[in-house]
Amino acid sequence: QKVLASGCTVAQLVSTAWASASTFRGSDKRGGANGARIRLAPQKDWAVNEPEQLAQVLGKLEGIQAEFNKAGGKKVSLADLIVLAGNAAVEKAAKDAGQTVSVPFTPGRMDASQAQTDVASFAPLEPVADGFRNYLKGRYSVPAEALLIDKAQLLTLTAPEMTGLIGGLRVLGANAGGARHGVFTDRPGQLSNDFFVNLLDMKSEWKATGRDAAEFEARDRKSGGVKWTGTRVDLVLGSNAQLRAVAEVYAGADAQAKFVQDFVAAWTKVMNLDRFELGA
Repeated sequence: QKVLASGCTVAQLVSTAWASASTFRGSDKRGGANGARIRLAPQKDWAVNEPEQLAQVLGKLEGIQAEFNKAGGKKVSLADLIVLAGNAAVEKAAKDAGQTVSVPFTPGRMDASQAQTDVASFAPLEPVADGFRNYLKGRYSVPAEALLIDKAQLLTLTAPEMTGLIGGLRVLGANAGGARHGVFTDRPGQLSNDFFVNLLDMKSEWKATGRDAAEFEARDRKSGGVKWTGTRVDLVLGSNAQLRAVAEVYAGADAQAKFVQDFVAAWTKVMNLDRFELGA
């Protein structure tokens, strides 16, 4: 309750928790939310993490942490609080969309210090692309959807988990820089399946806006008006046969509850990727 009353938005809390946990790499088991290194160099200065907004959110969370720890009894680490705040935001967003859900939380993370963090060693963990936040650091010869698949496999995600997370993070407003690409909803901040409904809407016609076909716009087939804008990462969920099959399930009129359940499960998986003591 204190976290939700702190003045931070759902998008800010979700973005911060995702930024903290999604550095994990299944290849060498580095990164993750444990240690709360998102508040330390170099992670706090990465462009994808929006340093100014990140500093504001962490400042408020550190205030809540200090107040809680002063009260005596149990203590909370910032690493745990960042994840807990993200979970609380997801629960609120689901409730606002008409679904009551409890996001599992397992405490036990600890906070690392700057002295324990070799900046040069952690710098390579900076993502050149994070399709889950619709982020590209630059223009690359490799298409954005290929970089998304690389990120998803580093996070050990399945195709349905990846698809559900993208659709949920878009409507929650977790895009880097607050970009509107892929936010296919009239009610941002609510955990709805609107992303999939509008992505697959046959009343819309998608066309590339530039020669490089990196960004697209959806126009109403009758009026010709622009309804949405999206990236290659957004549209691959409708163009790739396997990913579209998943998107079709989540776009169903009866799919809201399933979508929320699946999103929460995938979200929890990412939050706990570096919790090796929890077992498989």
